[in-house]
Amino acid sequence: MTPEFLAMAVAIGEAIEGLDLRKGAFARASLGGGIFSRVDFREVDLRGADLRESVFDQCDLRGALMSGAVLRRATFNRCQMDHVDLRNANLHAACFAECQATHAQFAQALLSMAVVTASTLDHAVLRAADLDTTVFSRSRLIDVCADGAHWRQTAIVECEVGHMTWADAHMVRAVFHKTALQGASFAGLELEGCQFSSADLSGANFSGARARQCNFQGAMLEGARFADAVAPLAIFCDAQARAADFTGARMRQALFTGAVLPGARFAGADLYQTHFAGADLSGADFSGAELTYADLRQSRLGGTDLRGATLFRTCLHRARTDDRTQMTDRARALETDAELDQAERWRPEVA
Repeated sequence: MTPEFLAMAVAIGEAIEGLDLRKGAFARASLGGGIFSRVDFREVDLRGADLRESVFDQCDLRGALMSGAVLRRATFNRCQMDHVDLRNANLHAACFAECQATHAQFAQALLSMAVVTASTLDHAVLRAADLDTTVFSRSRLIDVCADGAHWRQTAIVECEVGHMTWADAHMVRAVFHKTALQGASFAGLELEGCQFSSADLSGANFSGARARQCNFQGAMLEGARFADAVAPLAIFCDAQARAADFTGARMRQALFTGAVLPGARFAGADLYQTHFAGADLSGADFSGAELTYADLRQSRLGGTDLRGATLFRTCLHRARTDDRTQMTDRARALETDAELDQAERWRPEVA
């Protein structure tokens, strides 16, 4: 079929069904709004084509060349898209549902507001792609390269992301929900207001990351590394972070309320006004840390090392220490307030 004939059929609203267009040459063709069902587009040339608001239903696009194509609001339903080339394509608000797109090329593509659902993108390339408000849901993203991609309000929901990389990426208010991130590396990244609540980040690496106002509430952070991270106002409430490493981190006014942190390392960390109320800090290392105005009320400090830590006006109200707890600046801390302690222990009499 010639490009002119195909464009004419699309222009008059004719649905294109079951055609074999393998290796067809349709570069820069005007096919906007086309409806393609069960069409064989294998290795077809659609570079620079106008395919905005088109529908691809159960089409075979394996090896198709679609770099630079305009695919705004296009829909791909149950399509075969292995090795498809969509570099520099405009995929704003496009929808991918139940597609197979292993080794697909999306480098530098515009994927803002796109939705990817129940699809497989293993080994795909998203290098330097624009993922502004993009949603990946219930999809496989194994070994995907998203280095240098722009993540703004991007959502990764119930996805498999093993070995996915995002080196040099900038993430602003990105969301990782019910997604396993064990051992993932976010080292050195810019993470502004990102959401990791309830995520499994065991062994993850955030060393040197800038994670201002990021939310790790209820996350599994056992053995995670935050050494030298800059994370003011970050939230770690109720996080499970045994043996986590926060050495040298700058975490002013962060919240660790109720967190489980036995054996965690905070040596040399800046924890000014940080909140540890009710946290389990047994055996934790705070040597040399800045804890001025920090709140450690009702925390567990058995065996905790606070030698050299600055404890000026640090609240130790009802904190549980033992003979293994070491503090060299305790004289400047605020001990248990007797009146407050009595009020907190009050219980109504039972008649």
